This record gives sequence, C-alpha cells and structure tokens, in this order.
Amino acid sequence: MKNINELKKELISLSLKIGDYYGINLDFSIESINNVEAILSKVANKYENDKNNEGIQGIALELAAYIISVIEKNIIIGEWERDSKEFGEDTFPYNLGSGNIIFPYIWCQKRIYDGSGEDIWSKFKALVLDKNIKT
Repeated sequence: MKNINELKKELISLSLKIGDYYGINLDFSIESINNVEAILSKVANKYENDKNNEGIQGIALELAAYIISVIEKNIIIGEWERDSKEFGEDTFPYNLGSGNIIFPYIWCQKRIYDGSGEDIWSKFKALVLDKNIKT
C-alpha cells in the first residue's frame, strides 16, 4: 500500500479535475485557496441538499493535497503524514516545522459537513500565512 506522499501527485491531479468539474481554476497560487473554498461550498451545498456523503472523504483528501501543494510551492516544504499522535488515524496532519501542525483534510471535511462557518481561507490565513513561516 502506498504511503500518503506517494499518493500525493495522484490526489493533486484529482483535485484539479474537481476544479474543472465546477469550472473553478486551481493554479497553485496562495489566492487559489479561495477557489478551494468555493469548491467546498458547492460540495457542501450538494451534501446539504441530498445528505449523500459518498465520495466526500475522497474530495476532502484530494483538496487537502492541493492545499499542501500550494504551501509547498509558495511557502515551505513540510512533512505530510497519515496519522497524528494527538488526533489519531487517518487525520493526515501536515507539519510545517517549529511545532506548527495543520490538518487541511479535517478543514475540508468540516467545511463540507458543518458549513460556511468552517471557511478554509480563514484557517489558511490564520494558521499558515499569519504564522510568518520562513522557508
């Protein structure tokens, strides 16, 4: 079985297809995290209407891989793991270094299931951009 880093390229490719499906551009810029928010909003609306959660875990993981790729392209290379010592299996933490660990997979899940109060851009800004992480 492949580890998460071996799957990352495939997951990112799938995230771009999700963007294409919704007509939303994902160009690996920091600003494109707003586009991830727009995609998650559409997925959340669909879930709210039909309560069908089929494929949602995959979408959340694919978009988490995209968020990580934006961080790696524009800010810093960190370490993506499958499990967290604190939060358990399949939480997919991303360690930015200096004790900064983020959970973009959980962000995406919460945005879909819990609505707009779980805005991805706000989390990204507060936990990545405003942390003054140095490359």
